[in-house]
Amino acid sequence: MPEQANKMINFLNHQTKEELATLQIMNITEAILTAKKVLTLRVFVKTLEARCREMQRDVYNFEIKLTKLQNKGLPSLLTSA
Repeated sequence: MPEQANKMINFLNHQTKEELATLQIMNITEAILTAKKVLTLRVFVKTLEARCREMQRDVYNFEIKLTKLQNKGLPSLLTSA
């Protein structure tokens, strides 16, 4: 993320006001802050997705172990006694 943000800041800082206006950027500070927020959220979402995949693997592994135990005689957790 920092590398992308630095590239974006360098790009914006080397543009003239006319070039920024062509890009419809009226406030360079606001554009930089928005870009940093987007990049930060992208990293957050990727981290969250990775954690969800880990949890899905954990649940799958638990289901396999639980099924093995139920096959050995453990009462089902879904039926009431």
